[in-house]
Amino acid sequence: MRKILLSIASLLIFAGSINATNIGYSKDDIDRLNTFRLGSSHKQGQAIRFSHAKLQALKGKTIDFAEFVVGSKNTTDNNINVFLATTLTGTPIAEGTLEVKRALTKIKWTLDKPYTITGEEECLYIGYTAEIGTTYNLLMSDKSCDIKGCNFAYKDDAWVDTYGMDRGSALIFVNVEDADNLTDAIIGKSNFDGYYKAGDKCKFTTQFINAGTTNINSFDAVVEIGGSKTTQHFADLNIEPKQAYSFPITDIDTSTEGAQNINITIANVNGAGKETDTSDNSVSSELFFYPKNMERSLLLESFTGQGCPNCPGGHLNIEAAIKKTGKDIVEVAHHVGYKADLFTMSEDPTYIFFYPNTSSTFAPAAMVNRNTYANVSTSPIVDAISINKLLSTIYYADTKEPYVSLYLKTTLDESTRELNVKLYVLPHKTVPHNNSVFNVFLVQDGIEAYQEKGGDNYTHNRVFRGTVTGNAWGYAVKDITAGKLLSWEKTITIPDSIHSSYYPDETKNNVEAVLKNMSVVAYIGEFDQNDNTKHTIYNCCEARLGESHKQTGFAKPTDVNSAEAEQTLNIFVNNGKVCVEGDYSRLSVYNLAGAQVENAALAKGVYIVKVVAGGKQTTKKILVR
Repeated sequence: MRKILLSIASLLIFAGSINATNIGYSKDDIDRLNTFRLGSSHKQGQAIRFSHAKLQALKGKTIDFAEFVVGSKNTTDNNINVFLATTLTGTPIAEGTLEVKRALTKIKWTLDKPYTITGEEECLYIGYTAEIGTTYNLLMSDKSCDIKGCNFAYKDDAWVDTYGMDRGSALIFVNVEDADNLTDAIIGKSNFDGYYKAGDKCKFTTQFINAGTTNINSFDAVVEIGGSKTTQHFADLNIEPKQAYSFPITDIDTSTEGAQNINITIANVNGAGKETDTSDNSVSSELFFYPKNMERSLLLESFTGQGCPNCPGGHLNIEAAIKKTGKDIVEVAHHVGYKADLFTMSEDPTYIFFYPNTSSTFAPAAMVNRNTYANVSTSPIVDAISINKLLSTIYYADTKEPYVSLYLKTTLDESTRELNVKLYVLPHKTVPHNNSVFNVFLVQDGIEAYQEKGGDNYTHNRVFRGTVTGNAWGYAVKDITAGKLLSWEKTITIPDSIHSSYYPDETKNNVEAVLKNMSVVAYIGEFDQNDNTKHTIYNCCEARLGESHKQTGFAKPTDVNSAEAEQTLNIFVNNGKVCVEGDYSRLSVYNLAGAQVENAALAKGVYIVKVVAGGKQTTKKILVR
């Protein structure tokens, strides 16, 4: 009798849940490699959002429980705080505390009182937060396609939409009793963002997720490009709930430089009028094609140290990775991250900012274009012991847009060791934010000195020797507008030897600055002093001292000359005489008393120089040594 009663009870339980619907956006694929954290705060969390249209379709149905998957159980008291709410910042409808006994498994939250959906809610959020140490990754994703306005995470005291972070969906699931079948497709982030050159063979795809509760077997893709519209019908499909589906976009003309607007709409899902919510079925973007001859270089900054036993191997790994990719890569080696040494410059400790944990640094390490590739690291820096990590980071950085072309021009007076640097930045495309910086580094090759596991005469190459700007972060640029030329110039004197203020042995901390082995590296990119994941180098280039490098996509030579004349003149002193590089109509030299003096055999001192070029006067104070 007891067995029969148990069987009946089991049937009743099954019957009571036969019409229950598990709603969410994530596949049930749980992979420990998909754990992550955002920002530097101890408080972390995730939430998913249901739209007004979906809630209207579920009107009168009840939410009785939800399930969550988290990446670590090392939270305060091994608990997470769960909630159901109409806003992420207000008072929840329901909330509770759950114990995390095991990470990477579903944790069930049964509401004390089931919530009945009214259909009047603008939206509903269900999620969790917890306090957790900075060395643990609490958040979980399925690495599917990003969908806008559906997945959120708690970062640095605020909730943020994770759309565009390449995370996919949070592993959060809601049980809705007696829900009818829903047909719902949500278009995801498509790969129109990227670096494309005119004439390239480009493959473009769009993807969407089945956010309903029934399989999708057909849909139409309506594509509008430059005013022309095409419709492609897809049938005989079997896209299961929570699965993503990708399809190609054809008929895109890549032959012309510049921008093309594109709009893609998913329509007639499972037939006309069948879909619950069509408000999230479209995506609009802009395709941009850079000049066919566009030149782009990647900046690889390594972190090393003379006392680091694994660094010689790391140097070889970096060299091998650069060679294997075949990309144009400019390398700079910062002697920081392990221990300060003979080559550590005053700016170097600033770059520890890029480590995942600034109190626990390591070497050998590297970052490429200061990008954070989430599949490899939580910060821009990766372990250089792994060639695969280096390769992945290089390939990822190469997909990002360069925005600009650079022209780096240097002149060197070897007798005085005076170096003049001019940098011109020509934007092809307007940068969509106003927090960019440019900087100019000095780099030296061929320095023979001690290296742990490398001997006393190890050759140190690409050694960072400080900034020409005199600033670790460089100069801020608020406006990078397409076609608007930016120019900058500075003259410095390179000392006979460069001193490290961090190396304790005063008898050994001067390194000869050999001019023929030195070069200048210039770059421009995004900057955020509070978040090391919001950095990327747009483009960079390098020139040996006294030489120049104009990237092929910069402009025609006549355009460059015109830009130089409009922006600045190179005024310098040679053998006691003021010289001007460039076309000008009048040159006058004055002493500090205001008296005009002859421009020949000038005595040591400070002078005021006035140059008229193109109807404009330039005034500059110069020093005759």
